[in-house]
Parts: sequence; structure tokens; C-alpha cells
Amino acid sequence: MRTRISVLSIFLVAMLLLLSEGFAIIVVYRDGSTLEGTIEDSNSNYVVLNTTLGKIQIPVSNIRSIVFKNGTIPQSGQEFSLSGKRYRGYVTELSKDYAVVTTWFGKIKINLKSDSVDFLGFEKAELPGITSESFFQVELVLNDYYICSLINGEMIVGLELNTSGDYIAVVDSYKNTFFILKGALEYIYIPYKYAKSYDLVVLNTGRKLYGVVKKFSDTQYEISGQWGKVVVNQNDIVFSTYKETKEQPSQIVQYVQPAQQTTKVESTATLIEKAIYDKDGVATIVADVPVKVEGKEVRKINIYPKEIVDPRTGVTFVLVPGGVFKMGADASWRNVEEDELPQREVYVSSFYISKYPVTVKQYLDFLKASQTGSSIIVGKQINPVEIDFLGQKVRASYSAPANLLNVPITGINYASAKAYCDWAGYQLPTEAQWEKAARGTDGRRYPWGNESQTKYNDGRRDYTVDEFENVDISPYGVVNTYGYPIELCRDYYAKDAYKKLPKENPLNTTGTYVVGRAGVLAGRITDRIPLTPSEPRNDVTFRVVMDAEEAFNIIKKPLNNKLLGITWFVVNENVKKQYNVKSEGLYVAFVETGSPAQLAGIKIGDVIVKIDGKTVKSFDDALKALSGKKQGDISTLTIDRGGKVIEIKVRLGIWLF
Repeated sequence: MRTRISVLSIFLVAMLLLLSEGFAIIVVYRDGSTLEGTIEDSNSNYVVLNTTLGKIQIPVSNIRSIVFKNGTIPQSGQEFSLSGKRYRGYVTELSKDYAVVTTWFGKIKINLKSDSVDFLGFEKAELPGITSESFFQVELVLNDYYICSLINGEMIVGLELNTSGDYIAVVDSYKNTFFILKGALEYIYIPYKYAKSYDLVVLNTGRKLYGVVKKFSDTQYEISGQWGKVVVNQNDIVFSTYKETKEQPSQIVQYVQPAQQTTKVESTATLIEKAIYDKDGVATIVADVPVKVEGKEVRKINIYPKEIVDPRTGVTFVLVPGGVFKMGADASWRNVEEDELPQREVYVSSFYISKYPVTVKQYLDFLKASQTGSSIIVGKQINPVEIDFLGQKVRASYSAPANLLNVPITGINYASAKAYCDWAGYQLPTEAQWEKAARGTDGRRYPWGNESQTKYNDGRRDYTVDEFENVDISPYGVVNTYGYPIELCRDYYAKDAYKKLPKENPLNTTGTYVVGRAGVLAGRITDRIPLTPSEPRNDVTFRVVMDAEEAFNIIKKPLNNKLLGITWFVVNENVKKQYNVKSEGLYVAFVETGSPAQLAGIKIGDVIVKIDGKTVKSFDDALKALSGKKQGDISTLTIDRGGKVIEIKVRLGIWLF
């Protein structure tokens, strides 16, 4: 690796001092080459990296990104990643302990001593500005987290919240501080326990604010809270819980209970009829008397669809409501294993779980479209697609027989299942989630009850995922949890897990083996099966889950798809001779079915000569031309098609599955 010389930004110092404590990083140069090592020294002009080649001095102006963990090389120096979540933006300031990055919604002060940083980019990016005025609403939640919902649907969750000039500052569990421009916010959710002195004020625009209300003038009121403060006109207020003293009578509209209302608890149907539509699928109910469920007073009711389909992946999900269920085997059953005991009551929060195991087609879509590396196991039913290029066999894609597309994917391992989840924003189910989804709350032996039956997936052939939906079905509508294949869970296996794990949302995160679940091996749904994480097995599949409150945000997020979906080669003399090519550029040897390239009309034999007006003669040229592009962006490809030059517009990253 050759050393390059230029001027270093002052901004690199903090990260480098942090890494000098000994953990390896990867420096990505602006030409795409990389160098791994630990930080030895740094100053205002360069970084000294301790590598296997010795100490190397690197000017920062040649650094595109620095990768802290996971080894995933970002495609662009105009993005950064925290705890697996990517943002478009770049470093603008660094010190010994922190980095400041700029992004479209504001800036983030990153705690470099935490384990949250995946990688940081250093190339300046053009970011959209925030032009709208502050219009966010303030809501209350029953959990302990502050939640900021941005105007593009992103959620930022933290443990602390305050104001800082034009920003709302949110501090997360890693001590990273998100400075969010108020114009980028749509909602702020504040924990109920921190807002006991707040009143609710509703404006005629529909905006709701929880805060401390004070009279500002004869015609105005000031509303303030951790989120800042605002002065509103008296005439703009349509509802408030605020009451003034007798010396200062209130002119804010107060809600008065109608005289004809009785004191009995209202039915759900009555409450729904009284619901007032708020915004974006949210409604408000003003109850005349306390609402009770199972004899307990409630302040918030969540309404979730019983079944949803993720339009991105085609996966169907069913809801498993939050609450307590009996987890583990009944000790009176015959041949119960020690690791299934003791049976205990466990609380699991509401979640969505895939109705069926992930199918071959759904996994095939992932293999074709995702930017996942080559280490992913392709599965038992899926075959590589090879093309012949200049006399060499080249893997270009994957395929599966049409009659197997709707069977559970098998022949995969834990890492491959997790990679699918990472691509789509899902998770593998915890053991507790899986068992509740499979058997309900009453401690039954089978998904369908306590009486045995013989119709289930016996593993003797590849059955479709819906073949047993009338027999092997749980109280929540989850299909085929009793029969084969064995299903992967997120937990690592521990024989004494039920004795040591908490009774609320338990999850075992360490161990040698992971947990597989099915009922067919032992004749009961509580059976636990230790599996080697790296071993692909033909009797193993998986299904996926989403947190109920996050589900609709997850399915709106773009998948981490390849931007084009083509296999191309640099045009050299052999390509020109073999394929009668005249132009310099990238020769298209394969176009993936359903890819952005195919949807745009790109064909095998095309030669891409320009991308967005930039000449491309190498892979590096193409990467630079596409640098900073994201899913949904439009790029113009200039193509030589048999001597005729045409332009084709491609919507990057949008696949048709």
C-alpha cells in the first residue's frame, strides 16, 4: 500500500485516539483500496496506522471512510452507520472523545468511546435542507423512552431530551446526542412519568402539545416543556386541560362532560364511534369515564391489524398481542426434558410474526437483490445461475424450480437467516415470542390444543408453507410450528435458561449453540433443540418478527438492494473481438429478472459508456458515478446498443419481486 500526502482535516483526531487503544480499524482510501491496522499516532495533518507492514502515515484528504467494526466496507464516503443503521452524511468535527456528523435532519455528536459506531464517512455530501417551520406535535407514552418521529418516517429513540437553540437534543443509550432541527420533526413522544405536571392543549390546526401552560398576555398563552416552548393565540386553542386560578379566570376552551352521560364504563364500540381522526392513521378518544379492560383502568389502547403483508418482501405477518403466557412444559407430561422446565408465566410485548416460514421465493429474492456478501448460504432448493463469458463460467445469479418456490427455505444456517433479517429490517423470533405464537397463553401441548393428531409436516418431502394451515395452526393463526422444518430462534441455547432468564421479554444472548424449535421431534411444542450456528441443515428453516409499534415504520423503509442488478465486464480487446463491441465501457453480460436494470429496458449486449454524464471505462468509474446514490434515485445511463447510442433512465434499487 503506497502512502499518499495531503492536508489532514482537524476532524480526525478523536476517532484515531480512540482506536489507539488497540482495536483494529479499516481505512478506506478514496480510490476504494483499504488498509487495516490500529492507530499509533495522529496530529492535525496525518494519521499513523500500525499495520503488518509497519507504521504508515496517511493524509486524511485521501481517506473516504473509516470502518470501526463488522468489516463491512461502505460504498460511499458520504454516509455513516450507528448500531447498524445507516445515515447519509459526513464528519464535520472531531475531538478526543467524540465526532460530529452532519445529516439532513441536523447533526449527531457521536460518543467514540461507545460500541455504537460501525463506520464514518469523510466526503462532503449535498444534503436536502429543512425549509418547513416547526410544526411537531407532542404526545405521551407509557414506556421510559423519548421518541422523535421525523417527517420522513424515521424514528430516533433516547433516554434524555432537551432543547438546544433550533434543535431538539436526544441522547441515546450510547451517549450519542442527536441534534434534530425542529422543522424535521413530526412527533415527539414523552414518557408519561416525566410529564405529570403537563396539560394538554389542542390547536385548531390539529396540533397537540403537552406542556406547562402559563398566561403570556391577555390573548396569548405560553406552553413549555422539555421539548422547548411556544406562544399560541387564545383564539387558536380548541381544547385544553389547563385551569387557571379564580383571580385569573381561564378563557381557554375546557371540555365539559355532557349532562346526559352516565357513569357506567363505555363499550368498545361506543368508544370507537366517538373517535376523532387526528393524522396519519391516529385517532383520539375523549372518554367521559375511565376505560377499563379486565377490571384494570387503561390510559392507552393500541389497535393493530390482525394480519399485514410487507409489500417489499411479500411476507405475511399475524399479530401476537402483548401479555403473559405459560412458557415451558407441564411437569406432568411424560418424558419432559429438564431444559423445558420450570413452566412459568412470561410476559412478551406485542409483535408481528410471519404467518409461514420464509419461503424459497422470498429467500431467492433476497439473494438476487441484496448487497449481502458471498458468504451467505444459498439454501437446499436454490441453484446458482452461471453464464459463459469469454470461455469462463461466471456465477451471475440464482434460481429455483417453480414447484418449490412456496416451500420453506431449508439448508441455511443462523448467519444466513440473520442476514435476511438485516436486509429487510426484521428479526428472528426470541424463544418466548416463538412459543407464545405457537401455543397461545394457556399452556397447551400442541398449537391446536391438547389432543394429538396426525396431519402435520413430517419432513418426508417438500410441502408448501400453507399445506397444513387448517390443522397445524396456532390460536393467533401461525401455521406449521409443530411440524418440520425446525425453526431458528434468536436465543442462544442454555439448558437452564428458564431458571435464570427474566420473566419479561427474555432473551439469551450468549452461548455456543442457538435454539431451534419444533414440536414434531418430541411430540410437544415446548421442545428445545440446540443447533450449531454455522451449520447449514436441510431440516432447518426460519420465520421472522417485527415489534408491533415499529412494524409500519419498518415496512416503509427501503431494502438494502443492489442499485442496478446486472453483471458487467470491462470492455477490453478480447471483449471487442468476441462480442463485436466498438465502444469503451462496461459490457452487460447478464440482467437480473425484476431488477432496476431490466425494468428500465437494459439488455444483454449493451455497453454502458456513461452514468449521469460521467464516462465509465472501469468498475471504479461506475462506483464513483453511483457514489452517494440511494434507492429511488433516478440515474441516466448512456448505452451503446449495436452502434446506436441511447439514454435509459433507471430508478435505482427498486426491484419487482
